[in-house]
Amino acid sequence: MWNKIKNSRLSYILLSILLSIVCWLYVDLAQQPDAQVTINSIPVTFIGEESLEAEGLLITGETPTINVVVNGPRSVITQLNNSNIIVTASTTSITEAGVYTLDLNINLPSSVTSSSSSDVSIVSRSASAVDVTVVQMVSKTVTITPEFTGSVADGYYSDDESFVLQQKELEIRGEESVVDSVSYAKVILSDTGLTDTWSGWLSIVLCDKDGNEVSSDNLTLETDAISVTYYVQCIKELTLTVDLISGGGATSENAECTYSVETVTVVGQSINLDDLETLTVGEVDLGQIATTGEYEFSIEDAMPDGVSLMSSDTTVKVQVTITGLEIRIVSTSNIVLENKTEGWNYDVADVEIRLRGKTEDFDLLINDDIQVTADLDGVELVDGETVSVPATVELSGISDLGILGSYNASVTITLIPEETTEEETTDTEDTGDGSNTDTEAVSDTTSDETGN
Repeated sequence: MWNKIKNSRLSYILLSILLSIVCWLYVDLAQQPDAQVTINSIPVTFIGEESLEAEGLLITGETPTINVVVNGPRSVITQLNNSNIIVTASTTSITEAGVYTLDLNINLPSSVTSSSSSDVSIVSRSASAVDVTVVQMVSKTVTITPEFTGSVADGYYSDDESFVLQQKELEIRGEESVVDSVSYAKVILSDTGLTDTWSGWLSIVLCDKDGNEVSSDNLTLETDAISVTYYVQCIKELTLTVDLISGGGATSENAECTYSVETVTVVGQSINLDDLETLTVGEVDLGQIATTGEYEFSIEDAMPDGVSLMSSDTTVKVQVTITGLEIRIVSTSNIVLENKTEGWNYDVADVEIRLRGKTEDFDLLINDDIQVTADLDGVELVDGETVSVPATVELSGISDLGILGSYNASVTITLIPEETTEEETTDTEDTGDGSNTDTEAVSDTTSDETGN
């Protein structure tokens, strides 16, 4: 069997091919024969552009490129491409605008030129020099305009005021004709379904007066991108309310409130609205209402920090009605005068007090529960004159009854004659000083009112 295989013609053919491959690899790798390769579109790098800019000059036009043919060992030149071959032209001698012809220098990568086994050479090049146009550089400052092309999620809100830009202007520099074509710059936010404030960097886009994009390839921009914050706010409906201050025997349980506007729509950051369900527009002192009171409040003035009103209504009218209580007018002689002057007689009229409360509380009321105090300090003393003196009223013993309104005590002042005996003077001064100690239930109510 083996002899048959050795003598077959196919075996000889396969063996010949194998020997050919071995010989070719030996020659190609061991002997490294030279080869040529063409490297296309190698860009020209200008040396000294910084000095041009310092002179206010600029090279215009597209970056020139050249092609080169390189000869050398195949294993070496296969490493070459248009990225590692450097073609340079010096601009250091240029000091004014014009057209210049600059010589080109070609530099092969150090990994190729330093190889001890390499013998690489430039066979030819498509150009040994390039013509460049140098123009005077101009600068211009344009406005940066934000543009929102995305969307916010349902229940959220944004408007033109939502953008906050790191800067609102941009300086651009370049050839005058190109700079003049730029009317403004813009940044575009295109994210959709936003539910929270967006922050990040957006690229600068240059535009002409018609809104068409202008390429920035031949321009120098102060910055290519800016930091942008876009505030997305939450929309929420709040119920209007007022703070009810207990007074005059009434509490919030005795008050019914009617609002001309019951709810308003507001907008703000979620952190400011998450725990907010009602909006308090003001306060009402129930002690200042007999039966019904009407008030008007500013809704805008009640807005918390970081929250804005979206509804068209800016004010609300509130009607407060007291229920479940009655009002009685009670006359009392339990009056104390403070700061009386010696030698004068004071005759005090009974004071009628308006009280509010429940019927069962009025049934418990006695005269001693009411205390009226009038201060005579600063009152001008004129014989026979009747003066009205501000008075304070206090209730003791029945906490659920309340006092309505403010009061004055009517006091008639007379001069005590000098021939009046000391005993008579003493008796006169005791009149109207609040010494009534009647402990019977109050029965001199002059009128009743209901707070229903």
